[in-house]
This record gives sequence, C-alpha cells and structure tokens, in this order.
Amino acid sequence: MRAAARPEHSGHVMTARAADGIDAVHLEEIERRAVEFARKAGEILLDHFRKPLEVEYKSHNRRDPVTQADRACEDWLRAAIADAFPDHGIIGEENAPSDHTAADYVWVLDPLDGTTNFLNGLPVFASSIGVLYRGRPAAGAIFVPGAGGGAVLHARQGGGAFQDGAPVSVSTNAEPEQGRLTGMPSYYWRMWGFKDGLRMRLGELRSLGSIAYEMALVARGGMQLCLFAQPKIWDVAAGALLVSEAGGRVLERRGRRSAWAPFTVFGPDGVSLEELHAWRASIMTGNADVASHAGTRISPRARPLFRFRRWLAERRGAAQGPGNQSTRRG
Repeated sequence: MRAAARPEHSGHVMTARAADGIDAVHLEEIERRAVEFARKAGEILLDHFRKPLEVEYKSHNRRDPVTQADRACEDWLRAAIADAFPDHGIIGEENAPSDHTAADYVWVLDPLDGTTNFLNGLPVFASSIGVLYRGRPAAGAIFVPGAGGGAVLHARQGGGAFQDGAPVSVSTNAEPEQGRLTGMPSYYWRMWGFKDGLRMRLGELRSLGSIAYEMALVARGGMQLCLFAQPKIWDVAAGALLVSEAGGRVLERRGRRSAWAPFTVFGPDGVSLEELHAWRASIMTGNADVASHAGTRISPRARPLFRFRRWLAERRGAAQGPGNQSTRRG
C-alpha cells in the first residue's frame, strides 16, 4: 500500500467539485455503508474460496463462469442496500436492475470480479460496489483479498481515496517506466496500435483477470497504467472514482473514431437503469501524466482479422452445445 496525504485531484473534472445536489452528510453515510457492505461481501467470498463450488457458464465457450459465491454475494448486497436505502436503484452483474426507474442514487455491483481466478484458487479477485448520483460516480468501495482477511479501498467524491482508512495515491512517474507494472488485455497487441515507441516503454505487462482488482492497484500506486477494452459498468463504477480520488486520471473512448477523453459520467441526469446496464466504453486509467501521455499514443487497430478469429471461435463454441452449462469444481 502506498500511503500519502490527500491528493489534490489533478485527474479530471469529475473530482474538481462536488456534484450538484449531493448532500455531503448523506454521501459520507453512503461511503461508510459501502465500506461495510464491501467488507461483508469479502467475508462471503472468502468463506467459499478454495472450497467445492457449483459452476454455471453463461456462454457457449465456457468463458463466463458464475458460482454460488457470486450469487450469494450479490443476493446479500441487494438485500442490505434495499434495507438501508430503499429509494436507491441497484444494478448488478448477475441479476436484472431493480424496479427503480428514476432513482437519483444507483448502486452498481460486481459481487465477484475475477471468477476464473477464484475458481482456480488464485487470490486475485475483488468485490466492487460503486454508487452513482444522477449517472456520476459519487462513492465506491472495493474489497480485495490479502493478509488479515483482505482490505477495502474506498472513496467518495471530493473526499480522497483510502485503504481501510489510510490515504492512498497513484504512482508519481511522469511517463511510463520500465520496472513498473502496466495492465493490458492479454490480446492487446491485436486490438491497439502504439506510437512513438510506447509499446516498448510500457514496463512489465500484466493481465490479472479482474478489472476492479487492477483499478484498485492503480489507485494505491501498484500499477502505473491500465487499459480495458469495453468493460461493463459494474467492472469500473467503483474503480473510476477510486483512481480519480487518489489523484489519477480516467480516460474513455466511446467509438473507434473518437479520441481518448476525460471520463466524467456514465450517463446524463435522468439516465435509466437499463441504459446504465448497457453502458460500454474503452477505459484507460493511471496517474494523470502517464494516462495523458499514453492517451495520445494508443489507438485502436483495424480489426477485420481479429473479428474473424473471434467469430470463428464463437462458432466453434456454439457447435459444442448450449450455454448455461453446469459443473462442479473442487
């Protein structure tokens, strides 16, 4: 962990000022409860970790596993949030959005990010809880496993980022450096092109299998940069705020022809839960200097061959039988 004084929020406009209409006392309570909920979620996951599990696969190619740990964790979180904040909306990975059609506050849940790691006994996973106010990240908490039962990284808008109450901050290097860690998709070289020799200066590349875990590492200075291709909202809702409040920058790219731009919101005021659930964009995150440096040098490749290979793999997976396959691990 990297402890530091409260950051000065040089990242982007999302943390330059509090969002209009947010009650500061209420937001502080939301952050406190998010930390509490994330810690309990971690306990539920650890209780299932390295034990026999029933596994279902949501896709034909067995790449999207879900276990009773995912479901038990999300069920508990939904019940706890509904009890504490009955007028708040809820979006989760494993279930449909709640029935709130016009909620100002929306909780975005990924009960277990890194299920494949979890299934294989690798303690690189996270439970992510993000809270939006009118589409804008307002609070967040991420549980990550570790010594002593794990830790919770948390933040609220304008309040700084913390790990179990101790301040954290992003790395301080001005450009990508060798010897530092950078998170990239395992197929990054197929999807992204690099200018000015950046590919050779990205440092030690890692693909950890959990976006929320990697964003937590960025927030506490363990990774200098991470790039995610089209994550879902529950992957990044908490991490985007954590990185920003830790003094970092979050960039988004919503189309192949668009440029990297500062991330501010998941949707406009009045956005529906269904629209939030369907949100997609590529995300780059790191300290402000490194993210800005990389953002001018990384762009999507032309991908006809990549798309053909993915289509072929999906066709082969479909030929093996229907999805929602079930098996037992352990």
